[in-house]
Amino acid sequence: MKKTFYAGLLFFTLVSFGVYYNDNFEKRIVEKLEAYDSKNYPEKVYVHTDKPYYSLDESIWFTGYLVNGVSHLKSKKSYVMHVELINEQDSIVGSKKLFINKISSPGDFKIDKKWQPGKYLLRAYTNEMRNDDPSFFFQKEITVMGTANEEEVNNEESKEAATNQDEKDTNYTIPRPDVSFHPEGGYLIDNLTNKVALKIKNRAFHEQTLDGFIVDNNDNKIFSFTTTKFGLGLFVITPEPNKTYTAIIDINGSEERYPLPKSLHKGYTISTSNIGTKIGLNVSSNMEEGLKGSILVAHQRGKLLYRKVTTSNKDNYHINFPTSKLDDGIIHITLFDPQGNPVSERLIYVENPENNLTVDIEHDKKKLGTREKVTLQITPKDNQGKTVVSSLSMAIRDMQAVPQNNFVENIKTYLLLNSDLRGEIKNPGYFFEIPNDPKRRYLLDLMMMTHGWRRFSWQSLLDENQPSRDFKPERGIFIKGKTKNLKKPYDYRSTATRLTFMGKSIHQEAQQSDSLGNFTYGPFIFFDQVPTLIEARLYDFKSEKSKNRNVVILLDNETGTPPEISRKDLLQTTVSDDAQLEAYLKVSKYINQVNLEYEQQMQLLDEVVVVGKKKTELEKRNEEFDSRTMHGYSDKRVVTEDITGAESMTIFDLLLGIAGVQVSGTSVSIRGGGSPKFMLDGMPIDSTFVESLSGMDIDFIDVLQGADAAVYSNSGNGVIALYSRLGSNISSKNVKRKPGIMDFKAEGFYTAREFYAPDHINGFEEMSKADIRTTLHWEPNLTTKIDQPTEISFFTSDTRGDFIIEVQGISETGMPIHSISTMTVK
Repeated sequence: MKKTFYAGLLFFTLVSFGVYYNDNFEKRIVEKLEAYDSKNYPEKVYVHTDKPYYSLDESIWFTGYLVNGVSHLKSKKSYVMHVELINEQDSIVGSKKLFINKISSPGDFKIDKKWQPGKYLLRAYTNEMRNDDPSFFFQKEITVMGTANEEEVNNEESKEAATNQDEKDTNYTIPRPDVSFHPEGGYLIDNLTNKVALKIKNRAFHEQTLDGFIVDNNDNKIFSFTTTKFGLGLFVITPEPNKTYTAIIDINGSEERYPLPKSLHKGYTISTSNIGTKIGLNVSSNMEEGLKGSILVAHQRGKLLYRKVTTSNKDNYHINFPTSKLDDGIIHITLFDPQGNPVSERLIYVENPENNLTVDIEHDKKKLGTREKVTLQITPKDNQGKTVVSSLSMAIRDMQAVPQNNFVENIKTYLLLNSDLRGEIKNPGYFFEIPNDPKRRYLLDLMMMTHGWRRFSWQSLLDENQPSRDFKPERGIFIKGKTKNLKKPYDYRSTATRLTFMGKSIHQEAQQSDSLGNFTYGPFIFFDQVPTLIEARLYDFKSEKSKNRNVVILLDNETGTPPEISRKDLLQTTVSDDAQLEAYLKVSKYINQVNLEYEQQMQLLDEVVVVGKKKTELEKRNEEFDSRTMHGYSDKRVVTEDITGAESMTIFDLLLGIAGVQVSGTSVSIRGGGSPKFMLDGMPIDSTFVESLSGMDIDFIDVLQGADAAVYSNSGNGVIALYSRLGSNISSKNVKRKPGIMDFKAEGFYTAREFYAPDHINGFEEMSKADIRTTLHWEPNLTTKIDQPTEISFFTSDTRGDFIIEVQGISETGMPIHSISTMTVK
């Protein structure tokens, strides 16, 4: 007979004869973790931007990093990263597809001066990451400020509103703290000593201390505590059977009471200590069999570090882990009971001094003046002073305009901390600002106790029925589509197909589409746009039969609908200090004034009044559609994306909604005339061919009659012009189609613009124009070598003062690098 045990969220089926063998379960855990580490690992992406906030008409310069989520080495799955800029209305206003051959790739977004100021979302992900929760995407908030005059008005309004609010808040009362309790290991257990972390969620209490104490149900005082930075606190308790406990916190003389979680009569605990060089681990149980049959497993991001099966009935043991051989990051420790249920868990953060990488930056000059050429030598080094091969990006910013905030997110805090934890850690840079600082290590350990591991659950990892992963890793650009009979029976069919790239050198491939007409070419690696030709023949390309070209080619959308937009767990890189924002706006206003004066000097014209109107999204879409037609715009246009369920509708269903079009079954007329002329992407088609099409195949439909239809021959009864959906990597402009052939411009990977670096020696424009830059220099792709430093050169501007040099990146061994230094221009 087989017996099934249930505990919490996990189900484990026993082997034959009703006995669950620890060695089988241990083997299963090891196999699952090894598979997760080697082939089922997640991917992580990170985007380094040149600064945290911008004004309209500026550019966002960035470098995207793509790594294996376990080792932080180059991922062997995906070579493609999608980076999107999203406005406050959740519209994607910019999208870049980056090819990442090594570990990083540069990109940029130009902020249109017609955009609305506000908080924009920068999002990055790979196609493979879409199989998991969108919270694993990289997302951070970027503030885009308006013109200086607009912002001055907004600031005055904000100040007035704040003043009014202050007047309203004279009777303000301190809120009751929202407190949560987190016993170490997960549960309070009777007669076992437990450490308990507490967290006050209200941000108002994160920078002040609160005093409290623990009492039992007889009001006996057990333990006192004081909260620290970020609203965190700690106390120790040994619960007694049949007793309950309450935390009392003093708020300005008023006592607020909070019940602690009820203790379990029997169970297991994990207790830890972290002194930096080693981690102490104590495992205890008050079960009758003690720890016999339990399994302890420790892993780091899914890489198995340690396992222990207890064969005796002892009720506790102690283990020391030296950190000298460990990578930096979170260690996840789980204790399983003899039935295979996870009964206690603990997260510990490892900061190994051996892994501390620094970046040496040497200047070629001791004193720097304005408009001087500067050469920097950049050398990442380990703790023994040896050069480390790395991929880096570097931003140099004016500290007066963009003051440095050491507490915000960077590549090190993101990859090692926030990307693996459930819930966001505010000000993560605080914990890394001073390496191996005991105080910060203590606070970070409290963070580990109050957050949970989120990359996987043991239930999902050990489940044999893994969900399908519908989104495949992208290794290049694919051109996909279907081939279909142009004449009866109008079905999808296998045909000869041929793809030709008409670039600097001609590349050609041929294949037979399958029985359903599907063909797939790729993966290809090319950049920008390439003129492309796709051909299809019913028989083969050598046949002279008159019907050989009676084929329609329909292209697929490669990536489909973009992922759903969610603003949860955003990285708050925006500052809230009004003084900082005002400083940035002041510099931006001056830069705008300088540029305006220079343009006026270069070109003096009589006054010209230009009246313009900002185009709506609908107008932009219609312009895009108009560029595909011979007739231009039609006031009788049906767009399938505007109709719910259009994908499953026939063309005749879609035509029913157009005024003046009569539809009876498959018979169509325009205002009582004869049968109209049908066209697909400018190619005449048999009217009955329309029966084989659906809304899934069509982007939009234009109905034309009279003079509007006259641009097409034999159009006395009007024209119904159908336009097929095009793949996301197909330029919709200038798509031309004839029977058996289709030509267009294929969209390749994005090529980043070069950061504008003025030459104050040889440049002409720079001689007569003031040079003020908030980002003095941006270097998106620095590859350091083992035998020599990496050099970069640039010119200082007209700004005197201090500049921040921020370097971020990844070493060839998967260690994230973040370094801050300064330089001064006098």
